[in-house]
Amino acid sequence: MNRAFRIGERYRDKGSYRNPDDQFLRWIRGPLSSGIKNTGGIRDLGTDRSDTPAALVLVSNDKGVSQHDDPWEDTLAVDSGYISYWGDAKAENPYDESKQNEKIKDAFDRKASGRREEVPPVLVFRKPESGVVEFCGLCVPDHLEIRSYQDDSGAQIPNYFFHFSILNTQSVPVSWLHDRARTNSSENAPEVWKQWVRTGDVKQWPTGELLDSVGGTIRRYEQPEVVVSDAFRAETFERYGKACTMTGIREEALLDLAHVLPRSQRPELAEHPENVFVLNSLHHRAFDAGLFTLDTDYRIRVSPTFDPGHPFLRETIVEQQGDQLSLPPGVRLGLGFIEDLNADLGWL
Repeated sequence: MNRAFRIGERYRDKGSYRNPDDQFLRWIRGPLSSGIKNTGGIRDLGTDRSDTPAALVLVSNDKGVSQHDDPWEDTLAVDSGYISYWGDAKAENPYDESKQNEKIKDAFDRKASGRREEVPPVLVFRKPESGVVEFCGLCVPDHLEIRSYQDDSGAQIPNYFFHFSILNTQSVPVSWLHDRARTNSSENAPEVWKQWVRTGDVKQWPTGELLDSVGGTIRRYEQPEVVVSDAFRAETFERYGKACTMTGIREEALLDLAHVLPRSQRPELAEHPENVFVLNSLHHRAFDAGLFTLDTDYRIRVSPTFDPGHPFLRETIVEQQGDQLSLPPGVRLGLGFIEDLNADLGWL
């Protein structure tokens, strides 16, 4: 059976590979003589050929799911293509002595030294409720930090904070994990994984955007920004009918104020009504990445190199090439702003 874990889909976790209804431990074990243990958030799929795991499986508990509340919180920014995951450290289990932490840190060390073929794939799941896991993506190491958290006694406990990039593949075949455990074969691996191993290029979920090499420096996801007022944001959302201009999505928690000319570069235009429109967060990221733009007739223009793996992006961006964006009555975008934006896009 061709089983695969797919981003955003949930799987039954019955706590035992022997349970025929289990879709987590049982699938990962499959035909192997051993699988992953049902203990803790950091689990490794072993192999007989070496001490290096065939894969690392990280599980992040949502609040209220674990028997013991963690004093930290992971960042599972799946829509933005990255995950930040706290290591295993307690007062009685120092971060630099934790065997589970060492397995992850070893993967980061191998990646940093260019030995990507020796890096185990990292599969991240969240646990939204007891008995269920949700797949968050196939990840590769980005960078790590050492941070401290405060435990119940008030003591400051150092811990690793691991940062991963999610590769641009919606599904991961379970057979690939079995192949890695038995023969270290990558024949059934997703193509983006093979490319990363060969070149180090990271095509990041969900847009397929190619991340620049960080050259040994730490990439910061949090960037200083020019903040717009709540009143301006609310007024703009009202003008656009509280809906994404491209998809019609109306869930307000998923909507962003998108700027034609970035507010970080043109702060004086941050609250110009003709420099803003409403997009959902996913399309906002794709727009800011220059994967698509608008021309002065408000028609959608798509970068010829944009080849998304997710069908939603293909349907709502690539297949809309040349379609005219329908703005609400009385609403317009500054044509000069659009011209300035497009002048910096090398693919137009």
